[in-house]
Amino acid sequence: MVDATADAHFRTVAGILRTLPAELSGCVVTPERILVFRGLSSPDQIFHRRTGTRISWSSDPRDLFDGRLPDLDREKLWRSCRGEDVLLYPGLGLLRPGQFTAFGPRATRTETYERAVPLDLPHRTTLRDYARLTHDLLLEETRPCTGGRIGILLSGGVDSALVLAALTEHGADVTAYHMGTDDPAADESGFARQVCRRLAVPLVTVPRVTDDDYFSTTCDFSHPFNHVWPRSLERVADRIAADGVRVVLSGLEGDTLFGPLRYGLYDILAGEVPAYEKWRMLRGLLGTRWELSRILRSARPSYSLYADPQALAEVELGSDFLVPVQGAAPEPYDLDFAPQEHTLNLALWRPRGIHLAKPLGGRSLRRLAAGLPDAYRLIPHAGRTIDKPVLRLAAADLLPPDIWRHYGRTWLGSPDETWCLSHPGALARILGDPDARLTALGVVDPRRLDEVLGDPGALRRNAENLLCSAMVELFLRDLEAHLSRRPRTSAADDRR
Repeated sequence: MVDATADAHFRTVAGILRTLPAELSGCVVTPERILVFRGLSSPDQIFHRRTGTRISWSSDPRDLFDGRLPDLDREKLWRSCRGEDVLLYPGLGLLRPGQFTAFGPRATRTETYERAVPLDLPHRTTLRDYARLTHDLLLEETRPCTGGRIGILLSGGVDSALVLAALTEHGADVTAYHMGTDDPAADESGFARQVCRRLAVPLVTVPRVTDDDYFSTTCDFSHPFNHVWPRSLERVADRIAADGVRVVLSGLEGDTLFGPLRYGLYDILAGEVPAYEKWRMLRGLLGTRWELSRILRSARPSYSLYADPQALAEVELGSDFLVPVQGAAPEPYDLDFAPQEHTLNLALWRPRGIHLAKPLGGRSLRRLAAGLPDAYRLIPHAGRTIDKPVLRLAAADLLPPDIWRHYGRTWLGSPDETWCLSHPGALARILGDPDARLTALGVVDPRRLDEVLGDPGALRRNAENLLCSAMVELFLRDLEAHLSRRPRTSAADDRR
């Protein structure tokens, strides 16, 4: 009877949570229990920890260690230095999208209250129909964001441009913010200008940081922000705040929801797509860079052309200065854990009073993407592999052809490589410091680091991971300082 009563109670809780906005996360405290939840589309993670009767929870994991430096795992640090999304902190629970955790006096229970159930669509819905539905649902997802003055983070790709097109269909008062560069190999400002000219939207270009101040930041990161743009994003946020814009949209989630997660011959043959489309895809696949032997192997559902060791080796970034981790598996992708996005919300956007929304990750579009055949996540055509064809087709009548046909011809990493070639001393001061934490923890090899920093070719090859590692090193130093400033709580405290 007790279990049945508890089950009924949690079903009621789940029903209530499903009525809340999908981007909302939060906590409810009652005399009987503590409940933390994460909405289906929420970027916000609530971390929790239970030790006996003591329960702690926070969106900032540093709050849960009582001023004590946690015992960090070397492989996770190594992965973080390579730009991978990992949770460094040991012993913490976290929530998947659409989950809640309830803490009672003696027991902890985690339940899923909402899933991205695929929309009920006709058998073998065509690519054009998926594109039309995407456009219609994006209009629904952007409608609540159109009141007052808003902004959008506009890159040179189709995702953010499609979101901007939806906003203009609503007649929104929107300003586009583009992170520019004077490096011609990475300059996408021409695409941003085309979009804004077509849609009659004002464009503000904020230059990326390229000077000696690359690592200087006032942000207080709760996770290693192992990315190459911390100062540049901070500069963009400062400009948006100065303009008085409080709601900003982005094209986030376009890659993960509409791009290829796996791909191969099996996905074409078994996909719920019309026969004439399958035939075109099969012909296109034979014209791609993939060898026939690999294409034939991909007829097995267990094999993906994107998970092939050779394919992974082709795109792996240099990490010659890191101590190898024996037996480490390839990078594990976790689509539900986005520490960079969570960290930016906590440390950059919200302290400036900015709410960052991602309509492509809204509830209805997640449901559409949940039923999207893998064969529609990538189209082989004329020797190319065209990713996110649904989004591109949805944009075809709204944006200039150069935008929806733009397949990543720019070299986005070029400015970061150039910076590393010009500032090896700055990297040496951070990563080669005698008191460097990554060296003490056996993650960075000082001898290999010296070799890489002294070789321009190796510097270019390792540039992105050098920058990521420098950010991890700075995070570790800040973590020690942050925890040392926090008062240690008494063991008598039973919850926070």
